[in-house]
Amino acid sequence: MKKIKRSISILLIVMMALAMLGGCGNNSTSGNSTADGDSTKIEKTADAGEAKGTESNPFILGVSPMSGWYAWYGVKDTGIFEQNGVYVDLQFFPVYSDSLTAFYSGQVDGICIAASDAVAPVNEGVDFKVVLVNDNSYGADGIVVQDGINSIEDLKGKTVATEVGTLEHMFLLKILEENNMTVDDVNFVNMTINDAGPAFIAGSIDAAVLWEPTLSTAIGAGGKLLYSTKEEPGLIPDTLAVRQEVLDSSSDAVQKIVDSWFDGVEKLNARDDDFIQAICDGAELTRDDYMTMLDGVTIFDKAKNEETFKDGDDYTYLSYTLQKSAEFLLSTKMINEIPDDLSSILDDTYIKGAE
Repeated sequence: MKKIKRSISILLIVMMALAMLGGCGNNSTSGNSTADGDSTKIEKTADAGEAKGTESNPFILGVSPMSGWYAWYGVKDTGIFEQNGVYVDLQFFPVYSDSLTAFYSGQVDGICIAASDAVAPVNEGVDFKVVLVNDNSYGADGIVVQDGINSIEDLKGKTVATEVGTLEHMFLLKILEENNMTVDDVNFVNMTINDAGPAFIAGSIDAAVLWEPTLSTAIGAGGKLLYSTKEEPGLIPDTLAVRQEVLDSSSDAVQKIVDSWFDGVEKLNARDDDFIQAICDGAELTRDDYMTMLDGVTIFDKAKNEETFKDGDDYTYLSYTLQKSAEFLLSTKMINEIPDDLSSILDDTYIKGAE
């Protein structure tokens, strides 16, 4: 099973300068992939101005293992891209931060990116647009607790683990605030998900903020789900971002990619067997495992995208989510200032243009 660390660390921006030296291998059922320790390099995509999405010059899309993003495997491997007249190589990144590095340096044309991760590069002058929302967490992220803890208030004085600077950290702080608490009311431990899950199962900590599939593993080992993103819809959206130079040179290709996503969502919602099998093959998951993971996200079709790209004052709306993510990053000193106009990176042109 392909796993991921979802981080919103500003340190990723520092990696931009090193991106051309970054290790990124290839070998995937749907294009190329990268792996830790692989010395093979991703070649930089074609020069700016050269049209992408052709058979000789495919659009390179960076994909990391997440429930919602797995649907790109179905789109690719059932031929939907080609049916819409666009050629796409899926570049798989087991380590999510490696995909961000590749995107910022121009080694990939587009990327699957958590909305909160789109904040910091704006301050660094990275030129890109978010053109599509793929999904929103709807139970795929949650707080798992030991017996005897029955409410958020019961976390007072308890040992709670998650990793500073991650989406789970933001989730925890928000839930504490909603219950008139702060992180000072708990014994907070900074711990990666790879450590927090086993520590919780071993009984070393009282609670952990986890995401799938580690969340289900902890629950299956006797943990209790206290709170999840089902109660906070919109907090953690996953998106598609495209470099501005590619939008300038290859707008038609980007439109066809967005069209292809919506075509794939129709097949996914219809539970098309071939489409789901293609996803499972690409993600190296059993059908049962994938369907369980799919229950934890809301996949976004055209109508949901049209709604989330509107202006609004709650987490239903992408502009609001970006602003709140920026405030979180500032409060944790992961950015020095909030960008002036975060909504400027949102471009719903391709959603509106979808057939």
